Amino acid sequence: METFTPSTWTGKRASTDNAKLPLNGNAPFYLLHHPNQWELVQLESGKWRWLPTFGQLHEIAGVNGIEDTRQGPDSTVARMKLQERGQLVLDREFGYVSRYETKGGGYYYTLRWDIPKIIGNKVYWNTDTDGYNLWRLELMEIGVIKNPEIEIVQEKISMIDRKIDRRMKLQHIPEIKKEIDELYALKKQMDDAYKSIHSDDDSDTDAKTTKKGTKK
Repeated sequence: METFTPSTWTGKRASTDNAKLPLNGNAPFYLLHHPNQWELVQLESGKWRWLPTFGQLHEIAGVNGIEDTRQGPDSTVARMKLQERGQLVLDREFGYVSRYETKGGGYYYTLRWDIPKIIGNKVYWNTDTDGYNLWRLELMEIGVIKNPEIEIVQEKISMIDRKIDRRMKLQHIPEIKKEIDELYALKKQMDDAYKSIHSDDDSDTDAKTTKKGTKK
């Protein structure tokens, strides 16, 4: 059995001393975030929060506008075009990529929170979900990713309302009634999670004002 310690790869640092994975190599990537990409997540603390979700831009020449150069695939223009279309391209300096050498040559790139373990000649992946959630929350707290707009949250709540409406005629069935109750609970969690964003903002404002001595 081989276990691994993940380390951040930003495109500048050398490979780690981990054992080689019995996998084919893949391409490095950038994370992409669009303002309508959000999910409701329960943190380790038990609190529900809206956290950003991501797409990926893999640096493969000839795919998604990525150019083939003598130095290898160049995604500069592709990333600029994505930003023009409203996508946030997250710099790898934020430390979300790990890479591992492969037995077949090259590297396998993955999110830093996906940790491989080799048992026999097979790779199993374990995800540090709490670490990943905290990292996403930190991106919001430092302003890299802005809080979700109310229209996005309302749209997702409306989807829950439609699911409830489709089930109401069958609410006399215990199983369906349970589903409806769970959907109502989810709807409340969505709403509370959005309100908590502004509650936290207000608390921060009060704390800063008190520190300056302008509030009692």
